[in-house]
Amino acid sequence: MDQGIAGVIAGIAGLVGAGIGGFATAYGARVGAQKTIEAAQAQVSHQSTAEHAHWVREQRRQAYSDAMETHGTFITSLNVAVSQLSAAPPLSSETVTELQEKLVALGLAATRIHLWGPEEAVSKANTLARAAHRRLEALKGWSAATESATAYRDTRPRRREYGEATDAETTARADFVTVARSTLAAAP
Repeated sequence: MDQGIAGVIAGIAGLVGAGIGGFATAYGARVGAQKTIEAAQAQVSHQSTAEHAHWVREQRRQAYSDAMETHGTFITSLNVAVSQLSAAPPLSSETVTELQEKLVALGLAATRIHLWGPEEAVSKANTLARAAHRRLEALKGWSAATESATAYRDTRPRRREYGEATDAETTARADFVTVARSTLAAAP
């Protein structure tokens, strides 16, 4: 009988061991599945964050590029106007109107940067737009001075003012480009 009892006890122990093993396997599978789900959720979250940061950077790049392109168009037209002023003063009202329209476009491009930031880029874009406005006003003042000038030297103060405005605008553009580059180069 001892062998029979030992066999029954061994069978019960095997059955209990198999049951515990089954529970452990089920628990392990459940924990493994939970960890897999958590890892997938974390990956999706990180990927979503990275994609959003990339999207914001692309929006900034486009806004900065638009501002630079609009400013370049304004500068090209302004340089043509300076050549016209030097050759046959004063500037025509059509030329002044065209320059003012391009200045408005620059202001709108700078305003779009307010949507995407950062604040330093917004500040530099506003400074660039103000410097462009100051340069246009200086050019208009120079043009008006040519109408009343009796000699070449009478326009010198206005030409000097235009030169100073040009220097300020050049600095403002360089500052904006520096901030735009550093913002776009920063890790998302």
